[in-house]
Amino acid sequence: MPGISTAGLSGIEETSLITLHARALDARSDDPILGDPYAEKAAQALDYDWRRLQPTPRLEEKERLNVSIRAVHFDRWVRRFVARHPDAVVLDLGCGLDSRGYRIDPPPGVDWYDVDLPGIMAVRAKLYDETDRVHALALSLDEDGWLEALPADRPVVVVMDGLYPWMTRPTFVRLLRRITAHFERGEILLLGFSKLSSRLMRRVVPAIRTIGAPVNEGFDDPHDVERWNSDLRLVERQRLITSPEVAKMPRGERIRCGIMRVIPGMARLDKGLLRFTFGGA
Repeated sequence: MPGISTAGLSGIEETSLITLHARALDARSDDPILGDPYAEKAAQALDYDWRRLQPTPRLEEKERLNVSIRAVHFDRWVRRFVARHPDAVVLDLGCGLDSRGYRIDPPPGVDWYDVDLPGIMAVRAKLYDETDRVHALALSLDEDGWLEALPADRPVVVVMDGLYPWMTRPTFVRLLRRITAHFERGEILLLGFSKLSSRLMRRVVPAIRTIGAPVNEGFDDPHDVERWNSDLRLVERQRLITSPEVAKMPRGERIRCGIMRVIPGMARLDKGLLRFTFGGA
């Protein structure tokens, strides 16, 4: 039986397959970090030449660890938010083929919106069913009007796991301002992305060159985001190298993280996961 076609995806949409591959690798590992029950099935369902990602054992392991630890912490923050706000709106922006809304299984009062470009959302629709709580929005985040269709008077938590690198800074800043202007209060969860990461992305992840996705400039100071949008307040940062999940890494990676933790210059390379609040959420 032929798999689900991925033909016609743009370069940015195809980057979703890198992170899906990483979650699938984690799911089939002996000691998974995330243990996404949907990832392996989704990866197997696609008609895609995974050789395009130019995998090597070391690169695959690093991507598995990075993507899985990020997902664990973002999931934790979202669960904590919806536990405090059982009437919340959740926006997973640039969701790709992630199953976060199904892993978390939000309570009945929550409305969850998975949002990404039309091409990848068409693939996603063949992998995941919409439910009365998890809804799909296929659009470009620089479009006007889509936020206005969402309830503004309920607390919102916005997940941006790996979104920033694929947007220009002006477009990203405009998106932040539109979110805080529309919703009365909420949180924005953002993956930090340094200037060095921006410069090295194509070298460290060869698939980015193959796919041809443009990479945005990074930012080294998490407080830059507050300067871009004065409504936002940075309230928490979780560096990957200090994550409890480091204990599940292979010995060599645990040693590397330990070295990075004690050398300030190296520790600063890990921009971590950033949690911002606005409107008194």
